[in-house]
Amino acid sequence: MERIYVLKEYHGKKAGQFLVEKAINTAQQNRVDFIWLGVWEENHRAISFYQKNGFAAFDKHIFRLGDEEQTDIMMKKIL
Repeated sequence: MERIYVLKEYHGKKAGQFLVEKAINTAQQNRVDFIWLGVWEENHRAISFYQKNGFAAFDKHIFRLGDEEQTDIMMKKIL
């Protein structure tokens, strides 16, 4: 899992939770050891959401968005 995007009008309606749970279930069915994703360091709401779902930061990397460089926090969940 690299990224999940949910339209703003669906925030707080469990859409993101459904998608994360689906990704976790799929990973478990495929017997992988962990899943990971990247999240923009300024997206505090998303970081908190992933932490509540058992993800922990393990690294950072640069993500290019057009001409702009942004730092993503790499987060991982052990399964």
